[in-house]
Amino acid sequence: MDFLSKLKSSEGVALLSAATVTVGEEADGKRPFAFRKMELDRMVRGTDHVLFGVHYYTHVLARYPRYDSDLDKHGMLLRQYVHGIVEQGIWPGSDLIRYAGLSDRMLLLGPDQELEGRGIRAVVIRTLMAEDLDMALEVPEGVDPPELNLSVVAVLQALTNMIGESEIELLDKSMRYIHMYVGEGADYASLAAAQNLANRAFREAGGEAI
Repeated sequence: MDFLSKLKSSEGVALLSAATVTVGEEADGKRPFAFRKMELDRMVRGTDHVLFGVHYYTHVLARYPRYDSDLDKHGMLLRQYVHGIVEQGIWPGSDLIRYAGLSDRMLLLGPDQELEGRGIRAVVIRTLMAEDLDMALEVPEGVDPPELNLSVVAVLQALTNMIGESEIELLDKSMRYIHMYVGEGADYASLAAAQNLANRAFREAGGEAI
């Protein structure tokens, strides 16, 4: 049984949005990425895609505690990428890969382009007993922290390309709040912290989860 099937069959778990982020093999110095939505048994709203983006960022960032100098290096790089994005802003037509300073290192394939590679699977979920949303994340062996960091930028860019203007504004505000919280010293290096940061930022930005 695959990752998504296990979640679908779990009692008391509702799936709000899901996607696979494929990491391809580097060619001509650039790492290709592809973003593909997974089909669910419910209509996925634009705001659900925003939730996917903010949870994906915080759940990747949670893997890099500051007390571990080796991991913190990757966390600093990821925060640097997001700083560039937040500084320029997320708008319709934004080139977030360029804002993150990664134009020479990665590219995002179009929705109709196929890519062979390693698939990162992520699902925004709500469990029966939980008040807030969370994310289930499956990162395959062989995807290293630099590639995982690039995948965050790929996800944000892909979402910006597919959601409406009001949702893009919500994504921009949510990412700004997360960036502010982390800059003020908020804990982010645990799954609970990742969940809290994403949900708090989404609400502060004016989002309403179901």
